[in-house]
Amino acid sequence: MLKKVSLILTALCLSACSMSSYIPFVSKENAVIDLDKSAIDQKSYAVAYEATIQTYTDRVNKDYDVNSFTSGVNDWFLGRILVPIEQIRGNLYQGMHDSNVYAYYSGVVFAAELQNNFSRLSADCWQKIDRPSITQGIYDAMRGLQKGDVRDNDDEYLVKGSEQLLNICK
Repeated sequence: MLKKVSLILTALCLSACSMSSYIPFVSKENAVIDLDKSAIDQKSYAVAYEATIQTYTDRVNKDYDVNSFTSGVNDWFLGRILVPIEQIRGNLYQGMHDSNVYAYYSGVVFAAELQNNFSRLSADCWQKIDRPSITQGIYDAMRGLQKGDVRDNDDEYLVKGSEQLLNICK
């Protein structure tokens, strides 16, 4: 009996370790999210990309842990964060965190604020946002900031996406 239980636990452990999803604080090489271009909702992506660039320009360098940041964003949007955002914000600004932990919780706070801003546009605006696309927009913006290669303010894709969002969230 003990042998069967240990065999099952070993199999479960190995299968969990081989999962392809991103696990925070483990590797900077694995992408947190990598949607196919055809799966991206333009309005969600564009607004997230622009908001991220506006917020984090001159705050992200080559050493910033973009994957941990985006993992925090993703966890917020997936409802995995159970601690009240006020408590996270308070702990975050007290300092004394490793850079990857700080980046992760900064992502959580950014995602919460962004979600709140969508709700200010209209009561049902957040329900019209595609969570994977908004996460992809944030991730791409953060990687662009890190590499010093961001899209222009007048990028046609971003402009059209922002206009789409404004039209549906009146």
